[in-house]
Amino acid sequence: MAKRRILAAFLALTVAVSGCSSAKIKSTSNAESSAAIQTTTSETTAETTKAPEPFKFNPHVRTKLFDECVNDDMWNSLHNLIDAVMAGEDTFKCTDEKAYKWCTDEVVIGNLLPPVCTFVKGAGFENGVGKIKYKMDKDKLKARIDAFVTEIERMMNEAIRTDYTDFEKTIAIYDYMAKNFQYDFSTIDGNTVDEFSDYACLMTKKGICCEISGAYEYLLLQCGVDAMTFSGQGESGFHEWTYVLIGGKGYHIDATWGLHGEEPSRNTILSYFMMTDEERIRGSFEEFIEPDWIKIWKADYDKSRYTATDTKFKVLHDGCVFAGLDTERKVIKYQDPYENAEHEFSYSGL
Repeated sequence: MAKRRILAAFLALTVAVSGCSSAKIKSTSNAESSAAIQTTTSETTAETTKAPEPFKFNPHVRTKLFDECVNDDMWNSLHNLIDAVMAGEDTFKCTDEKAYKWCTDEVVIGNLLPPVCTFVKGAGFENGVGKIKYKMDKDKLKARIDAFVTEIERMMNEAIRTDYTDFEKTIAIYDYMAKNFQYDFSTIDGNTVDEFSDYACLMTKKGICCEISGAYEYLLLQCGVDAMTFSGQGESGFHEWTYVLIGGKGYHIDATWGLHGEEPSRNTILSYFMMTDEERIRGSFEEFIEPDWIKIWKADYDKSRYTATDTKFKVLHDGCVFAGLDTERKVIKYQDPYENAEHEFSYSGL
């Protein structure tokens, strides 16, 4: 495999990006899913305004999609490491050497606490204690982390409400990134983590597919949605996107192809939201798809755990655009590209 997740792309820039600027996804027919749609030409009921608690930064992001390779001890050790780094400490409690090696891996710490990417590493393990080596002045690193936390909270409070369901968070963040992030291939020329990484993408709102998919994954993990990055390669080259677990079912979401690009005023296209394996392979020219994180740690992983076969959202994939979310009635409001009428798609039960 040409690339090991986002940090690996930063450390080896010559891989992983040849298909990011050219792979287009073909539209799929909505005939098979027409029964799932409720159509209306009347005015849409306005969403009731609520005042939930504001979103707060979560340093302990976690996903059960890693359960095949990452156990509770490893997660707990990672969260101890993150707490120690955020407090400027030199050691952290760690269950065993396996957990120590995992959580101090620069790919892991760099993607699950992006602002410390390449600036923190392990310095040894003994008797249940891991040592930390800092490659940046602690005060400067703290200021960097604090600025990152502030920016994540700002974005999340603009994008979602804390009373949203996991599905509502997923589409709201997708729409937010589509409107506010930009595809920028020039970032590949960057030779520092501030120019090319998940961290850079989250702070500058610019990046290529591996950065955009990593940023989307991180924002989903921040609000408790199970997500991880997937990759594939085909006739158009290498590409990355995000896999999510909603209601116990897997779906592919390509935030890169959802970006508004040079048309910032247009509505968000839903063609790349909640896709199946079949749509992912046929539509985007990928010859294979695989979970980036899992394949790193377990070559013989159970592929049946990371499939996307639910066709519930297929009707939205034929060029439909997002027109709003009614959380009271549990419907997506959307417009079909072939007619002027507004439609509604029920996501009740998710």
